[in-house]
Amino acid sequence: MFGMDPNETKKTSGPGAGNGPGAGSGPAPGGAPRGGFGQMLLRQPRKAVSGIVFSGAVVGMLCASLLFSITIAILSVALEMSVDAIAGTEAYRYVSYLLYQVVYLGLILVYMRVFREKPRAFGYRKTHWRFFVLALVLECGLLFSLNWLNDWFVRLLELIGYEAPGSSIPSVQGFGIVGVLFVVAVLPAFCEETIFRGLMLEGIKDVGTVAACLLGGLLFSVFHQNPAQTAYQFVCGAAFTLLAIRADSLVPAILMHFVNNALIIFDARFGFLSNLSGGGAAALYAVSGVCLAAALVWLIFFEKKTNRKKEGPIRPFLYPALTGIILCGVIWVYNLVVYIA
Repeated sequence: MFGMDPNETKKTSGPGAGNGPGAGSGPAPGGAPRGGFGQMLLRQPRKAVSGIVFSGAVVGMLCASLLFSITIAILSVALEMSVDAIAGTEAYRYVSYLLYQVVYLGLILVYMRVFREKPRAFGYRKTHWRFFVLALVLECGLLFSLNWLNDWFVRLLELIGYEAPGSSIPSVQGFGIVGVLFVVAVLPAFCEETIFRGLMLEGIKDVGTVAACLLGGLLFSVFHQNPAQTAYQFVCGAAFTLLAIRADSLVPAILMHFVNNALIIFDARFGFLSNLSGGGAAALYAVSGVCLAAALVWLIFFEKKTNRKKEGPIRPFLYPALTGIILCGVIWVYNLVVYIA
């Protein structure tokens, strides 16, 4: 399950519309005012702003996590409860999921405020209905047939003593499933896809379709800082990015993200997937593999009109994104070591 996207011109419609991504200089995103040191950020290239968005999301997430930990420590003393006892409450679990989404939503609103852009400018565009069908077919393939890939990756980690932590989602019993769907499926699908396949992707499209997909997968994977989910989230991030580029819209990717998390929640509640017989599981994996192959073949070979050739360097994005990448990498290693120890 997933934990967790400024333009130089105003062109935003049609396949490949990238709002002037990658040009070294030019008008500020959203027609922002120029002049004065205080407006320096607004004069950065579009890719640089995408990098700032990534680092901002990471730093905001870590600051919120630190503040949350301090608050729990204070509550532990005030209520005379152990931290573990507080962490076992439903309120703690809900807040721990909501906290990051509030940070991401705040980042999106700040971006819109600073650059005065409407959602259409960063991916909320109409697209053909076939991309929603492709989203469902592709998600079926990713969720089930990629389990073997993730299992093998986890087994490799287990060779060095790694033990994957268990899930700590709130209770899905009764009407609790509604709240869990909202905080674990609806909000992450909207917020994370808006950041990754919206704000960020709009700035890096001109590095080429292949590079954008690989970079999208890498950043999506390290962003979640979960060693056990690394391989799965990399493939999902790359596939989501490809779909968003082909559709010239992030809405199908939001659908995929929601369905992915929602199916896992429903399975936690009803066990219709985890309780499949051996034959049923084999059939499901076979159908899933066909769906994955069919969706990828169609997106790669039959939607080529949206292919983007490399037109600009990636360095303007990487420099400001480096802070977030390093922080995520350090935490990924920390999580790996902790669950080995």
